[in-house]
Amino acid sequence: MKIGVIGGTGDMGRGLCVRLALRHELLIGSRSLERASATSFNLNNYARGFYQSTMKGCIKGVLNEDAVKEAEVVIVSLPPAVSAEYLRGFSSLFTPEKVVISTVVPMTRKKRLFYWTPLEGEALGDLRTRSAAEVLQDVVKPACVVSGFQTVPASYLYNIDSVLNIDVLLAGDDELSLAKVGSLVRDIPNLRPLRVGPLENSKFIESITPLLLNVAVLNDLRDPSIRVVPWMPTIEPE
Repeated sequence: MKIGVIGGTGDMGRGLCVRLALRHELLIGSRSLERASATSFNLNNYARGFYQSTMKGCIKGVLNEDAVKEAEVVIVSLPPAVSAEYLRGFSSLFTPEKVVISTVVPMTRKKRLFYWTPLEGEALGDLRTRSAAEVLQDVVKPACVVSGFQTVPASYLYNIDSVLNIDVLLAGDDELSLAKVGSLVRDIPNLRPLRVGPLENSKFIESITPLLLNVAVLNDLRDPSIRVVPWMPTIEPE
C-alpha cells in the first residue's frame, strides 16, 4: 500500500514510517523537498538496517501535495493549530477512494498539566464539542477520516526494538475505511486495533493523550499508554 504522511518529519510521522515500511511504501511529506528527502534517507537506512531482507517497503521524501496526490492512505500528524487550515490547501486532492488517518490531538499545557482543547470553541466540558478528527473530515471530504494512534507514544514507535503490546483505539463512520486502518495497525507487530464507535467519539480518544501525559507527570512514569484488559473472574476453589 502507498501511504502518505503529512507532517512526516515530526516524531509521530517518523515513528509510523519506520514501523509501516516493513510492508508498505511510505511517502514522507514536507513543505521542503530537501528536508523530506533528508529525513526519508535517514529513516530508510534505519529501518532497513533493522529489518534487513524482510523489509518489503520503502520510505521516500516528497512534497506534501505529492504525498496526498499519490497515496491511498494519508496519515495526518500535523500540529493541531495548523492541521485543518493546511489541509484546505489540498482539499481538491482528497477523493472518495482515499482514507485519512487523523493522529491529531488538540491540547494545551497549564503549568505542569495537559488539557484537551477543541479546535473549535472554548466549551471544554461540552460533550457536543467536535473532535479534531471531525473538523478534518469537513476539510477532506469526500475522503473518509479514521481517528487513531493518539495513545501510542511516538518514542515507542520509533524504537523498532521495543515490543509495543498496546491497543490502538479507532473511531470512524465508514466500515471499509475502518477495516483498512485496522489492517495497517495489525501490520505493526503487537499493536491491536479496537473500534470505539463513530467519528464523533474521537473526542474521547484524543482526550486520553493529555490524561496519559498527566499520569506521567504526576506519577513519574515514562511514556505510559493503554491496553484494554477484559475482566477475568476468580475461580473459587471447591
